[in-house]
Amino acid sequence: MALTLFLVVAAGASIVWGRVNRLGFSRGTTWVVRSIMKYSRTNEELIRSYLIWCLYMAVGAIAAVALMLAYHVDLLRFLGLAPNFAWIIPLTFIAQNSLTGLLMQLWVVARPSSDVFADLTSVLWVRYTLTLPRLMRMVAPLCAAVIEEVFFRGAVFLILIERFPRTGAYWPIVVCTVLFALQQVLQTDTLGQSVIFLAGCTSISVVGCLAFLYTGSFVPTLVCHTAYAAVYLQLGTAVPNRQATRERANPRAAYTGF
Repeated sequence: MALTLFLVVAAGASIVWGRVNRLGFSRGTTWVVRSIMKYSRTNEELIRSYLIWCLYMAVGAIAAVALMLAYHVDLLRFLGLAPNFAWIIPLTFIAQNSLTGLLMQLWVVARPSSDVFADLTSVLWVRYTLTLPRLMRMVAPLCAAVIEEVFFRGAVFLILIERFPRTGAYWPIVVCTVLFALQQVLQTDTLGQSVIFLAGCTSISVVGCLAFLYTGSFVPTLVCHTAYAAVYLQLGTAVPNRQATRERANPRAAYTGF
């Protein structure tokens, strides 16, 4: 019964968190944005992006802390990493990216017409991110990756391992991965976007949980998720920038009737 209650609470928190970005153009958010504009020269789009990012991170942080306090789990005990396990960090990062690459290759083979980079940059939270100043375009996703790790691997996974040991080692990985994927897929609008996030979530979660179990440390999964977020966000934004450069160099590409 206690396990069922925990799973319901964790799933509910994941669903609510996954829908936060949808509040961007709600009446309440629009009212707050326009109220802020009365005292700021910042444009509406930028204020909205900052507000949604802050709300997203606040919801995740509050949910993670609430779960850890309720189940008396101390994540701070797992923030150290023995020097002999340092090699796990690059290995984890390589494994996460390799698994993501394999899954995406399978998707492209199954659906050759798919445009992975267009799908990635059209995701709602990515669009919010691209409106931010250059430094914040890097800081916001990295902060979000940290909070996602604290919630899914630091709270959900650790609670299952410590408070429900009868679930073993593998079921917590499955539960953690499913909830992480659910939270991320709820932020997408198309099949292509969902597949990208499913591939990424599966890679980050499965490999991260295994690294956590092997080292007894939260550090590898935390470091690798933030690095993963940085790499793929840069890849997603680099292609449109290169396309824009080509169009400026070739007027016919930008103006077909030139």
